[in-house]
Amino acid sequence: MYRYLRNTHLFLGLFSFLFVMMYGVSSVQMAHNTWFNNKPTVNESAEKIAPLLDARQAARLLMDKYGWRGELGQVNVRRDDIVFRVVRPGMVYEVTYAPATGDAKIKTNVANWIGMLNRIHHIGGFWHEFSLINVWAAFVAMVSVSLILVALSGIYLWFKIHKERVIGGVLLAVGLIYGLGLMVLLRLS
Repeated sequence: MYRYLRNTHLFLGLFSFLFVMMYGVSSVQMAHNTWFNNKPTVNESAEKIAPLLDARQAARLLMDKYGWRGELGQVNVRRDDIVFRVVRPGMVYEVTYAPATGDAKIKTNVANWIGMLNRIHHIGGFWHEFSLINVWAAFVAMVSVSLILVALSGIYLWFKIHKERVIGGVLLAVGLIYGLGLMVLLRLS
């Protein structure tokens, strides 16, 4: 049992490693934004499309015409135009569409790899229209479960080695005090 649990602990840790490192790098980028060049490349263009479309129809027409991939988000209907975005990690197409004339102004923002990691860091849930985001969400769910199992199996494995119990107990207590203390401080401030 011990050997099987130890191997499971190792494989789950190795599986989770790259995901945890990606979240670590993107967390450092968010905390210290000035350390990184996170400016996206911006291109602007204009297009004439069919008039009198709603945001979803206009987005679908542009996605089919140009091969854009992503999902429709942040629709803002104003007096004379509709502003919407077609978004995927690392790329945002911001469209200002005039339904009366069919004129569309397109601003394309292409992020570098650190900008893409930043966007991936914020993805959550399985309800996205862009299927690759749902695949990413499935991997995040598997990694989350893996990390819980790594923690539980690590505590069990540590407890089975009698000579390591004191240092393990100290580290476990320090980790709990640090984690719970930080949550309490964040909640109270």
